[in-house]
Amino acid sequence: MNLMIVDDEPFIHKGLINIIEKGSTPCSAIVCAYDGIEALDKMRDFKPDLVITDIQMPEMNGLELIREAKSRDLCKRFILLTGFDHTEYLRKAIRCQVIDYLLKPINKIELYDVLSNVSIELVSEASARQASWAGTGDEDPVFARMENGNQMSRNVEKIIHYIHENYALDLSLDQVAEHVYLHPNYISSLFRKETGITFIHYLHLYRIQKAKQLINKHQEMPLQQISEKVGYENVRHFFSIFKKHCGVTPGDYRASKH
Repeated sequence: MNLMIVDDEPFIHKGLINIIEKGSTPCSAIVCAYDGIEALDKMRDFKPDLVITDIQMPEMNGLELIREAKSRDLCKRFILLTGFDHTEYLRKAIRCQVIDYLLKPINKIELYDVLSNVSIELVSEASARQASWAGTGDEDPVFARMENGNQMSRNVEKIIHYIHENYALDLSLDQVAEHVYLHPNYISSLFRKETGITFIHYLHLYRIQKAKQLINKHQEMPLQQISEKVGYENVRHFFSIFKKHCGVTPGDYRASKH
């Protein structure tokens, strides 16, 4: 995803970028701005998928930035960042329909969680647009991409759908290649080109997302069972992948949520 960070303090930019880069997050590009006016100017060319913005800034505060960006259709996903846990800010954030409201200093677990959710949402939305377009009767995928921006080909949409349906199995690129009748090397290159991440990265991302849902929903379910349900027979491997993408072990993640 394209991520924009808006804050008038340079060390916040540096700190967030450091956390994001160390967390194997799905951010392909990050652009920073020091106030709302600069952010709006950069949004036109950068086209961010997600904006993390401070509330209190000179010239234009974060809430005003969100309203203006939405009115110009420059971005629809925002996370508010602030050092003040004010009820009034929370109410305004709800009215602006932001994705989340994070307090400084940043809790990296919460940040990784949000970035993971947004990444899954972006790819799922692109898949849905592709499926919707496919039902119109027009068979030209080039036309669809021109109409919808960074559109995915039918082959990549099929791969994503196959992952969503079979993530709990011992899934491999060769199996997916057989499903779409293409060479593994070709679909590996195609998937990365159109989604910005590798096939295996997306598979892990989706499995960890499902694991977090199970952890949140079933507090007493053993982590071994959760590991198996999301496609990891080796629980140690599950712990390793989970910590790589979330910054904490599954057990620590569960403890932080309950």
